[in-house]
Amino acid sequence: MFRNIRIAVLLTILVIVAGNQVLTGSRFSNWEKPLWVTVYPIPVEPDVDIQRYVNGLGADSFREIGEFLRQQASRHGRQFDTPVVIQVAKPLASLPPELPGGDARLSIALWSLKMRWWSWRLGDQDGLAPDDIRMFVRYQKKNANGAMERSVGIKNGSYGLVNAVASRQASARNSIIITHELMHILGASDKYDLRTGQPVAPEGLAHPGQTPLYPQQRAEIMGGRIAISATQWRHPASLKSCVVGTGTATEIGWL
Repeated sequence: MFRNIRIAVLLTILVIVAGNQVLTGSRFSNWEKPLWVTVYPIPVEPDVDIQRYVNGLGADSFREIGEFLRQQASRHGRQFDTPVVIQVAKPLASLPPELPGGDARLSIALWSLKMRWWSWRLGDQDGLAPDDIRMFVRYQKKNANGAMERSVGIKNGSYGLVNAVASRQASARNSIIITHELMHILGASDKYDLRTGQPVAPEGLAHPGQTPLYPQQRAEIMGGRIAISATQWRHPASLKSCVVGTGTATEIGWL
């Protein structure tokens, strides 16, 4: 009986969340008001340096994300004083559910349900405004090979799970990843080859109309990389080296 009650409660919560998602999704596409984004820093391990870094994070740490969106919206004819408002929660002590390996739809669907339940149980922190989007950022030390676990942005849930490096040197790169996943939540799709990382022409290129086409000088935010040639790419240094292309602007409701 207890199991049936628990399932009934969970289903009720999911129905409520789904209803809220419909209303929030409408807000995303309309852009009538600033979208409130809460960043939840999560130290992955009990390391003094990581804890010190996450404790020092504030709204100013993510200001370039809002500025990037404002400037890029202006390029597409949308004038926003403040497209997004980013607030930072206190660091979390608990870790979110682990992402499943591979791309099996059932595993990802089950993970998404666990993630929604975990996020809902967090509740709202005192002093924070009600949010539209939650970005859970797992801060860790940089691996020796520079590789990081994948990050995701879930539109049907309005949350993202980002893996980031806890250092000032990596903050610009972290902002690119957070922005990329935020755009997923807003409805944008990836524009790069998932096997090779190569931006897919034309929509994955920052300037698809330039002649010659390569090398590109900047990255389309959902292409994720700067295409040097049709088979080579490099990472952008910061959001200043990124743009929101026409395809992405259309997907998120700017066009």
